[in-house]
Amino acid sequence: MIGIFAGIIIAVACVDLGTKFIFDGVLNTGIAWGLGAQWPWLWIAIVVLSAVLVVVCIVWYCRSSRRHSWWFTVGLALFVGGVIGNAIDRCLTGGAVHDFINFVLFKNNLADMAIIAGAMMVGGQIAFR
Repeated sequence: MIGIFAGIIIAVACVDLGTKFIFDGVLNTGIAWGLGAQWPWLWIAIVVLSAVLVVVCIVWYCRSSRRHSWWFTVGLALFVGGVIGNAIDRCLTGGAVHDFINFVLFKNNLADMAIIAGAMMVGGQIAFR
């Protein structure tokens, strides 16, 4: 399962980064809905927090003594891949992420959707055990 876990992480991050530079959109310098855009240092804190979160999630997955379900594996991999995609995008743009999917009330990208879907999958798996 570790191979599947790693493969999904790499695929999500690569597809996310590829789409961000193919499609036109807006640069979001803040977090969700542009919150915190007025703080120019926020992106550095987000990238550092992202790196810590990725390491914690990978170590948690690899060190867990019990076998993980397919649902949990895919969910955590989606989450980690999305976090990596957005963190790399922030580093490449000097603090912003490319949002190109328009949901009328807000714009989004594939990494954001992977993070949300992954968190819901992992949370559901933990809650309904």
